[in-house]
Amino acid sequence: MKLSQWFEETKTEKRAFAKSIGVTPQMISAYCKGQIWPSRKRMALIADETNGAVTANDFVVGEQAQCS
Repeated sequence: MKLSQWFEETKTEKRAFAKSIGVTPQMISAYCKGQIWPSRKRMALIADETNGAVTANDFVVGEQAQCS
């Protein structure tokens, strides 16, 4: 599941989520837009905070599709 989709479905506040993983709300917006990728550490924190709904693979699905 994409991070942006998770926010829509769970109605989670981005500011609180950002604080919980140690980034700014602007970073969360950039992650959601695909402008930047989270570090491995942040990807693990995102997976933990979303109870596994958003994983590292969810950030690279578009890249894999372009390679096929």
